[in-house]
Amino acid sequence: MHRKRQSIRSGRRGLMAALGRITVRQWLLLALFNLLLVAALGLLMRLKVLLPMPAINQKFLLHAHSHFAFAGWVSHALMVLVVAMIFNRQQHEKLPWRYQLTVFANLLASYGMLISFFLQGYGLYSIVASTATVAVSYVFAVMCWRDMAISGRHSLAFSWLRAALLFLVLSSVGTFYLAHLMTSNNIDSRLQLASVYFYLHFQYNGWFFFACMALVQHWFNRIGVSVNHPKTIFWLFALTCPINYLLSVLWWDMPAWLYVGVVVAVVAQSIAWAQWLRSCVVNRLVFGHSLTAVAKWLLIGVATAATIKFVLQGLSVIPSLSQLSYSFRPIVIGYLHLVLLAVISLFIIAYSYIVGVLQINRLAITSTTVFVAGVILNELLLMAQGISGLALTPIHHVPLLLAVAAGVLLVGIVGLLWSQRHKRL
Repeated sequence: MHRKRQSIRSGRRGLMAALGRITVRQWLLLALFNLLLVAALGLLMRLKVLLPMPAINQKFLLHAHSHFAFAGWVSHALMVLVVAMIFNRQQHEKLPWRYQLTVFANLLASYGMLISFFLQGYGLYSIVASTATVAVSYVFAVMCWRDMAISGRHSLAFSWLRAALLFLVLSSVGTFYLAHLMTSNNIDSRLQLASVYFYLHFQYNGWFFFACMALVQHWFNRIGVSVNHPKTIFWLFALTCPINYLLSVLWWDMPAWLYVGVVVAVVAQSIAWAQWLRSCVVNRLVFGHSLTAVAKWLLIGVATAATIKFVLQGLSVIPSLSQLSYSFRPIVIGYLHLVLLAVISLFIIAYSYIVGVLQINRLAITSTTVFVAGVILNELLLMAQGISGLALTPIHHVPLLLAVAAGVLLVGIVGLLWSQRHKRL
């Protein structure tokens, strides 16, 4: 018994010592490895449609893919990057010890979700792991909020980050309400769908988007770029984000005054985005001196995808279009992939290049290009599938082509990870 206790203590000390040596760059490379797993699961889902795989449950696979993409890839990467922003940590430096533990806890819970959802779908172990990720997100939000207050700085980047943290916590309400519906055997599909969309909205358009904008604003401050009416743009986005959740449930009967409020919120966000984008174009010469070619083209792609996203958001205020699109699965999947892959994921990769977390070499540039090609191909195919479905005119071989797109994504991320073993250009 004494030897067993000693071995446990020794193992704990070894784990703590190893954890204490992980740098910002290493945390981000772990995030990229998680993206590789997400891409592999996506490819497996596409192959499951084409090939007989009776041992794999497609629904379980989908849950593992989506939950791990949120927690293991995007949230993990954003946690690392925003903490590095708060404490001005460089890629070769370590995060404060309490954040090392928090990021590690999120990573463990994410892998718990990956495995448990893959094996059992919604069950005891997957619910425990999901609850753990929510608890970790609460701890992370409180710590970041406190440390920003202690720092005494009141930059606009911190305003964006505070909003991101609020929306991160708020998104969990959808998860808990869905769990309540399931445990109480409430089979109202509209309530269940509204709960899922609540979580998705405040993750995608809240936590993810506002955290990325915080990182952008922090970078702007470093290189001396000023945006016209920055506080107005921030408040337009912050105040309209909760209102725009109603876009996801326009199929629910709502009073006319509330619908008018949604339209006003959508217009306000579109104006804010146009003004912010205009300021970026005006400052393009400053960007040109601060960006490598690969980062510049990635950011152009991100801005283009985000603009498409806001255009689609504007079109969704038409009730008939909203009801049609949100009830048609390929369109929903296409929109979610547009935001998660073309906007958020490409931004994280671009920002990692900008701050030096990812090394730039020929293989990295080639692999990033392959990954972007996979993103574009995937979106075009999902869009074609959605339009053909609405027109009741099926397109042949789309499932096979979607599998090819998933394979291209996987090859790109494998190459990007491998490139980080090589020296810079």
